[in-house]
Amino acid sequence: MKNLKKCSFTLIEILVAMIVVGIAITAIPMLLNSSAKSISTTLQEDSFYNSYSLISLIQSLNWDENNTKGDNYYKVLTSLNGDSELKCIRKGIKELDNKSGAECAINNEYTSKIGVDNGEDKNDITTFDDIDDFNGYINDNLRKYKLKVGINYIDDSANYSNKNIFFNNEKVINHDSNIKQIEINVTQNNKLIAVFRYQSSNIGKVKIYSRDDL
Repeated sequence: MKNLKKCSFTLIEILVAMIVVGIAITAIPMLLNSSAKSISTTLQEDSFYNSYSLISLIQSLNWDENNTKGDNYYKVLTSLNGDSELKCIRKGIKELDNKSGAECAINNEYTSKIGVDNGEDKNDITTFDDIDDFNGYINDNLRKYKLKVGINYIDDSANYSNKNIFFNNEKVINHDSNIKQIEINVTQNNKLIAVFRYQSSNIGKVKIYSRDDL
């Protein structure tokens, strides 16, 4: 007859196995936490990219609805409640010349209200033609977060120091001025995770003439 050897574990083997299992159980929560943080970081980076892209789209449009009318698209509009130092009629300073300064709009020359205008659909951004049409726009067709846009006039009263100009971009006002602020709030699970701001000024655009215009 053959001798049958009884298979068994030694105490040392059992202890080693218990230690390995213990390490594995301890590491699992850390791995899950690391994975969750990685996913969260990826979502935040994705939201930042989409916010930057949205701001780029908005600021590429006309500054105001009245910039879309006639020849006003490249001219500075009149802001009735704007800082007097920023009025379009104020021409250059001694360091430049008295003829410098942007061209002022003549027709439909005043700044307009914030929000969509006649003939535009607040749910269809392809109908938007100026910056403040995006006020209240929400993009929630994204991965677990949404972007909400707010457009406001901000205080254009400036502090001047050594030829530098400083504005208070925290002071939202309920009337027109020469500065509009684009603000995008990024929320995830109804929690605010980031705020992006961009200021756009009433300074007109460069007009490029063709040979036929000269």
